[in-house]
Amino acid sequence: MLASKYNVKIIYCHKYHCELNAIEGLWCNQTAFVRSRTDQSFDKMIKLIADSRIHFVERNIALKLFRRFWRSIEAYSQGQTYADVLKLFFSKLCKTSVQSHRRISNKNISEA
Repeated sequence: MLASKYNVKIIYCHKYHCELNAIEGLWCNQTAFVRSRTDQSFDKMIKLIADSRIHFVERNIALKLFRRFWRSIEAYSQGQTYADVLKLFFSKLCKTSVQSHRRISNKNISEA
């Protein structure tokens, strides 16, 4: 195998596992950025998507996501549970109530 030839360890991650897949963090960051700034018009959404990419790079969010990945791997290797790992990152952000996110209505899409 090519990885063993170069002494590289391959770690397979579960799909959609928020702390193990950096792409999930990217989607989360971008959707939060867009939702917090949108007026629900198509043109504004397109601009905000581009702005969210710039925001992601400027704030070094990728680095934070990779740190989260390695801290999660370390916690799992020490025998911690999924709930324990989530508490490492999200305990300060957890709320007892859940708010529904805003949605794009068909009315706003057809106006574009």
